[in-house]
Amino acid sequence: MIDRRYNSGKQFVMYSKEEIEAARHTDMVRFLEQHEGFSFKTSGGWLICNEHDSLKINPDRYTWHWYSRDLFGKGAIDWLCKVDGYGFKDAVARLIGDSCSIRASPDLKANEQHYPKKVKKPKAELTPPQPMQGKCRELYAYLNITRKLPADIISYCVSNKLIYLDVKKRAIFCGYDKTGKMRFAEAKITNTFNKYYPQNIEGSTKDYSFYVSAVPGSYGYDPAKIYVFEAPIDLLSHGALMQLSMRKQCSAIGQGDKYRPDCWLGVNRVSLSGCSDIALKQRLSDDPRITQIVFCLDNDETGQQATEKLMNKYSQQYTVSVSIPPYGKDWNDTLKAVVSAHSKQTDKTKTEE
Repeated sequence: MIDRRYNSGKQFVMYSKEEIEAARHTDMVRFLEQHEGFSFKTSGGWLICNEHDSLKINPDRYTWHWYSRDLFGKGAIDWLCKVDGYGFKDAVARLIGDSCSIRASPDLKANEQHYPKKVKKPKAELTPPQPMQGKCRELYAYLNITRKLPADIISYCVSNKLIYLDVKKRAIFCGYDKTGKMRFAEAKITNTFNKYYPQNIEGSTKDYSFYVSAVPGSYGYDPAKIYVFEAPIDLLSHGALMQLSMRKQCSAIGQGDKYRPDCWLGVNRVSLSGCSDIALKQRLSDDPRITQIVFCLDNDETGQQATEKLMNKYSQQYTVSVSIPPYGKDWNDTLKAVVSAHSKQTDKTKTEE
């Protein structure tokens, strides 16, 4: 790594060819274990991710395919650029500054593996994306119209700085540590015409992934229970379904005035931002009152495998159970199905009248 200066005196960094090649040929298994908290098993010569079974790494431990996302790459630079949204220079800087990641695949030639060891730099601090000023119609349209989340849940999250719209018109889902400092930010584009997967903002700490804590005084307040999801949208969808269930029960017995919209805030909910339990471990450590865990992961092979693994891991110390989304792959699929069915029934009733 060479420090240079422009004629103006402004400093910049130039990486050597050897450093860039070392970054290119990172051992992907080691990199993803440390960078994402993933784990792998060997099957048919391939290394298959336990948390995302469509993510596979070639026996060379270098070439990777993420079939469900239609992504393919070679090495960690491609991963940072294609999955995490880094630019090429930032990806190289991240890897060269991370001595844990710069470790070549064992199948590479010996003369490609012995580059000088780099001193590990501290992880960059999270710099939250700049918020959009104004009414943020795109945020509400995406969450309410596209995702079918009720307005009061969206408003609660916005007013408590759990969600906001950034200047790129992305929904930013925030996570905080127990001191109230933002430590995590996950971006989801609100433009549904583009294929775009959630992106963790650089500097995010997955330990503090999106989390909605139980609120004292809310209906059914039970701080001893935590529900666990793969994504923030599923977490909020589950809360919306709890509201719909209570409203239906109150209406069925002719006591609609007994309905409490804050019923969804009676328990703790955490998003893992995937299937790794890093965020769950942190929340359990922060709140020793929690004794019950309900795993609400996706109803697909990856979610089922992760649920079984986590149930076995936590069953000795906690009361554990599973709640499977009854319709579709995840809880947002279920919410959309329920809202759609209710809308059709309402239209039918109006037509008959």
